[in-house]
Amino acid sequence: MKKVIFPLLTSAILLIGCASEKGERTEKPPTLQYKVGSNDWSAVTSVSDNPDILEAYQFAVEHPDVLNYMPCYCGCYEEDGHTSNTNCFVEKVDNKMVTLDTMGFG
Repeated sequence: MKKVIFPLLTSAILLIGCASEKGERTEKPPTLQYKVGSNDWSAVTSVSDNPDILEAYQFAVEHPDVLNYMPCYCGCYEEDGHTSNTNCFVEKVDNKMVTLDTMGFG
């Protein structure tokens, strides 16, 4: 009986280790950009057709002053350094080009 349990246990541990290694290798999310004032939200609609998600991104881009006062509670501060709810939707703004963060997709 002991001769059977040890190989089975070893195999299970190896399989779990291989599975978790694959889970750690994630592809980098696409860079999504929006030009302020263009009303071209194809960067968002190419990822999700959910109207609530589109509305959230539109609000975040147009009203960062509101979301800057709303803390994010999903733990993204520790992982991504987010300091407010704005950071979950807007990664950076350079002139009139907004790079969107993919965290807002859920």
